[in-house]
Amino acid sequence: MRILIIHTAFIGDIVLSTPLIQKIKDIYPESEIDYLTLPGNKSIISNNPNLRDIILYDKKGADKGIKGFFRILKIVKNNKYDLAVIPHRFIRSIMLAKMGGIKKISGFDVATGSFLLTDVRHYDMKKHEVERLLDLVDYNGERVPLGIYPSEEDYKKINEILNGRKYQNLITVAPGSQRPEKIWPMEKYDELIKRLTENKENLIAITGGKAEKSLKLDSINAKNVIDLRGEISLLEFAALLSKSDIVISNDSAPIHIGSAFEKPFVIGIFGPGKRGLGFFPWTEKSNVIEDNEFYENSITAIPEKQHAYSKEYYKGIPGITVDRVYGEVVKRLEEKNGK
Repeated sequence: MRILIIHTAFIGDIVLSTPLIQKIKDIYPESEIDYLTLPGNKSIISNNPNLRDIILYDKKGADKGIKGFFRILKIVKNNKYDLAVIPHRFIRSIMLAKMGGIKKISGFDVATGSFLLTDVRHYDMKKHEVERLLDLVDYNGERVPLGIYPSEEDYKKINEILNGRKYQNLITVAPGSQRPEKIWPMEKYDELIKRLTENKENLIAITGGKAEKSLKLDSINAKNVIDLRGEISLLEFAALLSKSDIVISNDSAPIHIGSAFEKPFVIGIFGPGKRGLGFFPWTEKSNVIEDNEFYENSITAIPEKQHAYSKEYYKGIPGITVDRVYGEVVKRLEEKNGK
């Protein structure tokens, strides 16, 4: 049996789909599972033992437009899949499966083009995203962990970076996001890092892609700070998080990647993407700090005190103090160190 998963969303969304990959393999142990996604998402699932192949659809680049769509469609047709499972909620993904000759297509009722699905599942806003995706295969059993698989070389690279440094607490801070409106203000991150460096038992790793090198942080000059932005790959980053005691980030991919590992306590700083939308860390060792005054239009019940949208307002959200985040870090480190 050949199965195709189609999910061309952000990296964090792909991470949250890894329990779905696992359960599909559990249900169909003899199946061959392929995953169709964006080029930037490849590395985070590249070592997944349950996948046969990863098909890259560069829909905003080389495959943009109708020509790129038909290039991917040809691959889908040639692979002769028996089942398509589509977490992505847009008609283009469903059309690839339908026009690709896949007879069984499972997806969500909220998807554009849901009328083309042969198996329509309810997208339950009351559930976590992982649970919603597992609804695509009728699974509602025990919690399924996220699956990210750094290689030995990935761990070796991180060990080389950390070796020789004296620290008791490794704190990884990922201040960026692909969506600027989700970013906690840089001056607040800077103040948080400065306060964390005052404890010489802390080693603070600042992470992010090359583009995030431009985020101004004066605190990176402290002796117990290492700036790894643009210096490590996505799976090396995952290896770093697996060794971290605390992970601090916005409502973005790092909190999901950190949730895949047992060791770190994950602290998510949430603004427009409220915890109630179901994209909070998939680990019990986590906490979401959010601005309770802010609500996004996609929430079903909008309170009277809803903030009006403006670019200036987005620059300032979330209205979360450094004290709140710093206090949470100190609390979790005290728990970890038995104080």
